[in-house]
Amino acid sequence: MRFEAMDTAVDWVRRHRTKILAGTVIIIAGVAFIAVVGASGGIALVFVPVVLVASSDNPSGFELAPETP
Repeated sequence: MRFEAMDTAVDWVRRHRTKILAGTVIIIAGVAFIAVVGASGGIALVFVPVVLVASSDNPSGFELAPETP
């Protein structure tokens, strides 16, 4: 899902909260958030910025050559 403003996103989440799955990516004002289950025993669904769960590792396994001018 993609939203231009936070209030629109909050309204949508309130209407669809029972249908949002953990792992769903929602973009709000250009920032990607991922839905995760909070530490409340599975009761709370929390949106975490993707940069907090992203890895700087190279998942593809390809080595990139350094750029030389």
